[in-house]
Amino acid sequence: MTFITDLDDLIRHHHGDVKKLREIRDTVRHDNFITTEDKNYVESLITIHLKNQPLDKSLSRKQPDTKIKLQPKPTLSSPDLKNNFRFNFSSNKKLGILGGVAAAIAIIVIVGFTAINTPIDSTVSSTASNPLLVNIDQTTYQRADIISISGDTNSYTKSVELSIENTSGLKIWKEIINPKNDGQFSTLIIAGGGGWENNGVYTLKAVQDDLVSEIEFKIIA
Repeated sequence: MTFITDLDDLIRHHHGDVKKLREIRDTVRHDNFITTEDKNYVESLITIHLKNQPLDKSLSRKQPDTKIKLQPKPTLSSPDLKNNFRFNFSSNKKLGILGGVAAAIAIIVIVGFTAINTPIDSTVSSTASNPLLVNIDQTTYQRADIISISGDTNSYTKSVELSIENTSGLKIWKEIINPKNDGQFSTLIIAGGGGWENNGVYTLKAVQDDLVSEIEFKIIA
């Protein structure tokens, strides 16, 4: 699900400041960058109101009640009663089996889809041999997706310059960030705007004085 789709869902269900969300959506659609504050605001609403929803809402919907036409109660010795009981039992058994198979297939599809899109571990820790490290939450994104960047440095007193180069080697995004006291740093960006038009391999770089760390990821349609 893309960032724009999540925005539409938040606005449609009136989660958060609808007017502010519409302004952020208009900004993204015109290929303009939004502020880190706005990104964090939208991301928090998505986490609270959208990501905690059931994976398949159709499975939780109540099945419609079945109307049964009542028939006069037959005598216990009636042969028709025995035949009718066998027929109903057999039919209900078949329906139960089919329903169980359908539910199992749905669960397999959901689990398989989740496994394919499992994010990579974005936790990184610098060492003496690698004093500056940077990472992202996934290896592949679509345009308008949110990219979560994290990193770690041995020198928390100096700022880190983050940048992204597109498939042509052009720098299409840059941000200066100050690490926390433990050396950790993080930010969020939207994969959209000028320079993000082509599919292929993009490069994220982190630079702190003469230290450089980089990682590659893919943009697909």
